[in-house]
Amino acid sequence: MAERWSQVERIYSAVVARPESEWAAVLTDLCAGDDSLRNEVESLLAHEEMAGTFLETPAFAEADVAGDIASDRALVGRRFGPYTILAPLGSGGMAEVYRARDERLNREVAIKVLPPHFTSDRDLRARLESEARTLAALNHPHVGAIYGLEDVDDCPALVLELGRTRDGIVLGTAAYMSPEQARGKPVDKRTDIWAFGCVLYEMLTGHGPFERETLTDTLAAVIERDPEWRALPPATPASIIRLLHGCLEKDPARRLDDIANARISINEAPGSAPLRAERAASIAVLAFADMSAAQDQDWFCDGVAEEIINALTPLNGLRVAARMSAFSFKGKGDDLRTIGRKLNVMTVLDGSVRRSGDRVRITVRLNDVADGFQLWSERYDRDLKDIFDVQDEIAKAIAERLRVTLAGGKDERLVEQATTNVDAYQLYLRGRALLDRRGANVPAGLDLLRKAVEVDPGYSLAWAGLADGFTVMAYSGAKRGLESKSQAIAAATRAIELNPSSAAGHTALAAATLLYENNRATAKREFDRALALNPTNGISRSWYALFYLEWALGEFESGIAEARLALESDPLSAYVMTNLGCCLFTAGRLDEAIHTCGQAVQLDPDSFVARWALGVSLGLAKRFDEAVSTLEAASGMSNRHSLAVTALAGVRGQAGKLAEARALHRELMDRGSRIYVSPGHLALTAEAAGEREEAMAFSRRAWEEREPSFILWARHFPLYRTLHSDPRFAAILREMNSPEEHEERQS
Repeated sequence: MAERWSQVERIYSAVVARPESEWAAVLTDLCAGDDSLRNEVESLLAHEEMAGTFLETPAFAEADVAGDIASDRALVGRRFGPYTILAPLGSGGMAEVYRARDERLNREVAIKVLPPHFTSDRDLRARLESEARTLAALNHPHVGAIYGLEDVDDCPALVLELGRTRDGIVLGTAAYMSPEQARGKPVDKRTDIWAFGCVLYEMLTGHGPFERETLTDTLAAVIERDPEWRALPPATPASIIRLLHGCLEKDPARRLDDIANARISINEAPGSAPLRAERAASIAVLAFADMSAAQDQDWFCDGVAEEIINALTPLNGLRVAARMSAFSFKGKGDDLRTIGRKLNVMTVLDGSVRRSGDRVRITVRLNDVADGFQLWSERYDRDLKDIFDVQDEIAKAIAERLRVTLAGGKDERLVEQATTNVDAYQLYLRGRALLDRRGANVPAGLDLLRKAVEVDPGYSLAWAGLADGFTVMAYSGAKRGLESKSQAIAAATRAIELNPSSAAGHTALAAATLLYENNRATAKREFDRALALNPTNGISRSWYALFYLEWALGEFESGIAEARLALESDPLSAYVMTNLGCCLFTAGRLDEAIHTCGQAVQLDPDSFVARWALGVSLGLAKRFDEAVSTLEAASGMSNRHSLAVTALAGVRGQAGKLAEARALHRELMDRGSRIYVSPGHLALTAEAAGEREEAMAFSRRAWEEREPSFILWARHFPLYRTLHSDPRFAAILREMNSPEEHEERQS
């Protein structure tokens, strides 16, 4: 049904784009002898011809409902086929509407009839029949259903779903209600003008001007909020913008008073068919559902969807929602319209994966978020070794459905087959999934990524993932930098050697050279290269913003600007949002930091790093009780991670509670006697406990050992700032910032 309607719509659009004198010939050509298809298009064209009449003359004139229907005495109480006429509802220039009861099904309906003096008018009868065919072809929650087309005593009538209204009662579709309708006040033709404005706005932007997640929020927006005018396409003609403002005035007295004036505004718009303006194609690929018997293939399902995202992202003319934002809806059950609005996309691809041994079944559905129609679906049953081919087929099918031109033609491969070894591919997917969860999952992820490059030494993405794993372990203070430096840099370098166009490889090398070698020049070059290859990669840009611009250079405003840009590309990523929060608290913009980190926690309540960043922000703002409770929660989530203990000690120290700070310092010192703890972290807990000499000793040791966590934080992380006034720490900073430092280390 959805495909049929799409075909009708395409032909309709092609026909109305031509002069009316050519419509018949174009229809004959495009319908190719399909009479049923031609009839459906012609019914829409009939309404196109009626549009002028609609715009020039309201369908229902303002009238007293009980008194303006000339024939009400004749029809009320009468049987009209199986329907009993109960009461008049309204009338206009060409039709009368009655409330009636369906005696067979015991339900109330609306019956729309031609007035007696029009029943002999063939054109009006044809219009009524055309309206019936059009309504019958539609299936949409915002379009009233048609129950039948009756003809009794040569009087044609439509039997329709009964849209009831009464003063003081709010009934109708919330997204299209006028403010007065939402308040339950009397309505007139100006409510229809408001609804017209809502539809026009939606045609131009893809979403209604007041759509919200709940009915209550939508009604509140209708009554209190203005539309988001910036959402209109930049090329929207000024006359159309003025028309929208006139239609969507909250006060009916200031609203456009005659719908006929809308036609004038439309005719004034430059170009053709402004109401059919097309937006750039856009899509979100959601995380695929795991339908395997054991429900243990989540990592594989995510990997399949991610490969499709990676294949679609470079295509010209298609905007693709970032992976972390699209995957943020996983398991939440949001409807398509909500997802489309939050990600600002026209279409959504969802799907499922079922694995059984070496066989895999992938089912996918492409949906239009505006109306919920399914545009395309397919099922693929293949051997696991063919997984890259399946992903490529899906990506090409989507490109075709969204009419995106492939630069290399239909034979161009969209999904890069990064490895021919399926075992290596699975090891990479599982390892990367664990690495992305951070915390205690990182060591297990590293082991799997090591195995992936052992199975396939030519797997560039696996090498980049391995480099990131080493770097994450080191900068979080969980592993001695000297133990993993050579491995991290070698892995990143190998990733680039295997694939010079790997944005992941260049990002990995940028982070490794910055954190292990204090090499800001190489880090800048590699970040630039990564962002040139993939400008929308939220992690690459947010690392560049936070690690390089803010914590390495102290360029706070530039860092915030880049972090915001990263979030624009990946707006629902808790991790990218957390990095923006860190940029903000580093710059001293604490209220913004608290708000941003709080949003990150809401997006991902299980994120350790989001809670940690929120706790740090609250502590810097001297909201000590809230900071402690937040950081205790983060600590509990991470098995007392040293980052959480360090931040807790800092809050206790700032609050003047030295006994508690000393206890936390002793806790970390005791742990350091058993396992590795970064001396940079111990420097912070010692300073919080009031032990300046001990703090300086740990700081000097952290720098001499070139600990990544110290290199990352010492210059500009707020908890180190009390040490900056000490001449001994100032000397360390001079050494760190010396232009000769890196060259000396390399010689």
